[in-house]
Order: sequence, then structure tokens, then C-alpha cells
Amino acid sequence: MERRLSKYIETTRFLEANYENKQWVLNEYIDELANVKLELAKKEKKVNKIQSYHASSYILILERIFNVTPDDYDSEKNSGSEFHQVPPPL
Repeated sequence: MERRLSKYIETTRFLEANYENKQWVLNEYIDELANVKLELAKKEKKVNKIQSYHASSYILILERIFNVTPDDYDSEKNSGSEFHQVPPPL
């Protein structure tokens, strides 16, 4: 009887430790997911801000001054700025 009881207690302790370990790992994943969601929200906010700046007339004026279109930022034909289009200083 005592042998059974000690085996039961040993098994219970093992299962409790295993459960606590799995719970800790799960909580770590939940925390990591929350941090990733927060980071994603921050990046989406920045993207929205950049898109709103791009849609503003200020960016459109800069694109006209530097002869840049939104589609060719990485193209080779846009390697230099055309400063001759900028009005002279007063």
C-alpha cells in the first residue's frame, strides 16, 4: 500500500512539474505573440503615415523637383537628381 502511495506521489509531482513547464512555455509564446502584434501595429502606423505623406502635395512637389516617380525609386535611370529644376536662391 505504501509503495503504491509513494509511486502515486512521485507520478503526481512529475506531472505537476511537467504541467508547470508547459504552462511556462505557453506563456512565453503568448508574450512573444503580443510583442509581435505590438511591433506590427507600430510598423503599420508608420506605413500609413508614409502613405499619407506620399499622397500629400508636398511629396508631389518634391517628385516634380527631383524628377522622381513613385514607381522608379530603385531604377537606374533615377541615379542623379536634376537640381537645375530647383529655383535659384533669393
